[in-house]
Amino acid sequence: MATVLITLATVATAWCAFQSNIWSGVQEFELHDAAGISRQAAFYRMEANQQMTVDVQLFSEYVDATILGRDSIASFYLHRMPPRLRVAVQAWLARDPFKDTNAPLHPFAMKEYKRIDLARADSLDRVYEANMIQANDSNGNSDNYVLLTVLFASVMFFGGICSNIKSLSTKRAIIYVSTALLVGAVGWMLTFPISFS
Repeated sequence: MATVLITLATVATAWCAFQSNIWSGVQEFELHDAAGISRQAAFYRMEANQQMTVDVQLFSEYVDATILGRDSIASFYLHRMPPRLRVAVQAWLARDPFKDTNAPLHPFAMKEYKRIDLARADSLDRVYEANMIQANDSNGNSDNYVLLTVLFASVMFFGGICSNIKSLSTKRAIIYVSTALLVGAVGWMLTFPISFS
């Protein structure tokens, strides 16, 4: 019986070591993907901030020209604005901001001002967070399989010392404990996800 327990525990240990190694690899790929997504999100966020800087400058020049009564220059700036800004400025102007104190202070507070690159960055941040959760789950799977190898090693240890014990009742007790430990560990192992990639 001790030999059977040691054999089963050895096979289970090999399986757990294999699964732990695979889940570690899965985690590595997920972390790599997450890092790439994070870099892409940072790029979009930087681009969005650069675009907003340009938009603020164009809008400031437009307001200066409007206030100074330089209509042709104001018109020039308005028509040269990128669509994301022009639409927001026109919606802002429709609120009569130079006379209406309840109008938004600037077009950047308007819902019409859409920062697409910032929305892309926010979307990628959500994907990044999901990948990090998956990576943490994969790490947990790997750790659980490592813990199982410890339990199976305990079964092998108890099975191995049986041959050195003289008392038959002590041998039986060790076999019963080892069997219970093996069955419990195998039952727990069957609840874990399996990966082959």
